[in-house]
Amino acid sequence: MKDYMGSIMLSGLLALSLSGGVLADGQLDKETLETLIKGNTIEGMILKWKSSYKTYFDPSGKYGRIDSKNNKEGGVWKVEKDGSLTMVGRKEKRRIIKQRDDGGYDVYNHKGQVTWTIDKITPGNPYNLEPPDTPPVRFGK
Repeated sequence: MKDYMGSIMLSGLLALSLSGGVLADGQLDKETLETLIKGNTIEGMILKWKSSYKTYFDPSGKYGRIDSKNNKEGGVWKVEKDGSLTMVGRKEKRRIIKQRDDGGYDVYNHKGQVTWTIDKITPGNPYNLEPPDTPPVRFGK
């Protein structure tokens, strides 16, 4: 049932992005990306480490992540006006998310390389990936 709901949500978000939430180069716009991740758990692959991951994006702006090697990370996130995703954990990283033809998403670094994928989106926090208690972070050091 959970996989079915995730598929329904991914299909709905695909329809949303096709209705105007994708910029000319395939990048998601701010509203579409926020709808995609806020309050949801995303799953995919970290390509460099050949490791799967799960990340929960709490509506408060915090995130919690675990990968298949049991590495855990947390921090804060926000979607920028240009639709890019900034995450501050161990480091501050800004990513661009583009939709693939198969309905999934690729996440690009500042060099234009795909660094991870988003292959599944599940409403809520089914894996209890609790964001850590972190002091307020200023974006864009």
